[in-house]
Amino acid sequence: MQLSFMTWVCPTWDIDRIADFIDDTPYEGVEFRVDNDHAHGMEPDTPAEERQAVVDLFDERGIDVPAVATSEQFAHVDDEERAAQIESAKANAELAGDLGADVLRIFAGGDQDEMNDEAAAAAAEAFTEVGDYAADHGVTPLLETMHDIVESPEDAYAVLDQVESDNVGILWNRATISEADFAAIEDDLMHVHMHADVLEDDFDDTSLFSRCADIGYEGAFSLEIIRGEDLADEELRETGDRLQGLIEEVS
Repeated sequence: MQLSFMTWVCPTWDIDRIADFIDDTPYEGVEFRVDNDHAHGMEPDTPAEERQAVVDLFDERGIDVPAVATSEQFAHVDDEERAAQIESAKANAELAGDLGADVLRIFAGGDQDEMNDEAAAAAAEAFTEVGDYAADHGVTPLLETMHDIVESPEDAYAVLDQVESDNVGILWNRATISEADFAAIEDDLMHVHMHADVLEDDFDDTSLFSRCADIGYEGAFSLEIIRGEDLADEELRETGDRLQGLIEEVS
């Protein structure tokens, strides 16, 4: 299990600034959020030599890239729009593979307000195509749960049970989890996003960490705080110290 953060916590930091901060904190990696003009510069159109320069720097500093977080939404029932989302996801799968990221975050969402048979079938079709494509790049696309129209594990499996590719997984979008929800997703859980609740000094819920430890979870817990500006260094560092302490407590 590793602790990382998404670049939403530091949208103005360049690659060197990210690397310098990780060197001095409990965080072990950074998750790149693409398609939002973050200063890190890693995007689907970033030239190969620039991608390799980041890989070389991070290898030298012992920094991981656990995931690439995209904006793609696969539950569009409009065929043309879904096709565009699929092509965008494929480009991001190539980026993730080049950066050494194991997983690619994808939403359901799209032009649907709730999970239904039509939305589930549309998302599953997209995940089937992207799952097979991403496998060639060593990357697994993940459906983000507890977000937009995926409000429960049941909503997630309305999609995943129809996916024909073996290369697909679950992203849990909370810092806590019930026993029942964990039992539902544990076989497919590959990445976790944590939000503003973990910034509070009294956050001490180890339910997710301990259950992940019990199954030998090897993915990341990635901090995703969206303020539209950088978190203060000290706040981010102190949060990392506390979270790492909770992880070590159950490991």
